[in-house]
Amino acid sequence: MKRFMTVVMGLGVMLTLTACGNKLTTTKTTYKQDGLVAVIKGDATGADKVQYSSVATDGSVKVNGGTYAITIPVTDKKQTVHLTAGKQKQTVTVNAAKTLGTYKNVATKYNQAVIGSALPKSVQKQMQAKQPTKAQIAQMAPAAQMAMATKAKQMQAELAKATKATKDKQLDATAKAGIHEVLNTKNAVVRANVADGKAVGFALIVPVKAMKDKTKAKDFATTLALLGNATGANAKDVMKKFQKAVKDQNDSKTTIDTIKSNGVKFNVGVSTSHLYIYITK
Repeated sequence: MKRFMTVVMGLGVMLTLTACGNKLTTTKTTYKQDGLVAVIKGDATGADKVQYSSVATDGSVKVNGGTYAITIPVTDKKQTVHLTAGKQKQTVTVNAAKTLGTYKNVATKYNQAVIGSALPKSVQKQMQAKQPTKAQIAQMAPAAQMAMATKAKQMQAELAKATKATKDKQLDATAKAGIHEVLNTKNAVVRANVADGKAVGFALIVPVKAMKDKTKAKDFATTLALLGNATGANAKDVMKKFQKAVKDQNDSKTTIDTIKSNGVKFNVGVSTSHLYIYITK
């Protein structure tokens, strides 16, 4: 009996020690935007996984070496994130992020630029030229009115042709809430973080090896410039700063200092295989 009690007491001590060793902590109480997400980190010693839930997402992550990292898509509103590891619970806050406007408006502006660049130069000039008003057209001679109508039909035909030809280069017209891929070409991938129809941020991802090819590098530059312009930045200013930053970059660095233009921020990160550009506000 004494031996049995000793074993039971030993198990009790082990359980107590295990319970004491099971903890759940976070590195901060409030987190802010980092690219398209907020990264919550902490210690969950004694747990196999940490479950999380917020208005933006929910799920679980594995605990490795006692630590964990959770990515929560940022939104235009402050979020409360609930964490659970076994019987341990924690709550942290993710700050609201500024938006770049509605996703629909950004996508429309981007796509119009893509389509416009595919039009013949002569049609581009016609579209950029000041068009007569209905009252002015009404005062024209019948022959002139017919010529205007014919020209308008030709422009519409060219526009439809360019729209179809650039379909694979256009951003998705609409996007679901959360982080989703909205463009995937041979040379670049664009992801958008959308909340309540608003664009919280974009990520442009390009293979590093593509930057060594002139054609692919040009496609990347075009995509970056169009995204910058569509989100309210000065595309020429952004490209000038980006090219200078790349030129001045130290080989030991994996990031480039934040580029700012008209309140829009461009954060650049480099891995061994890809270049990441996060566009936020």
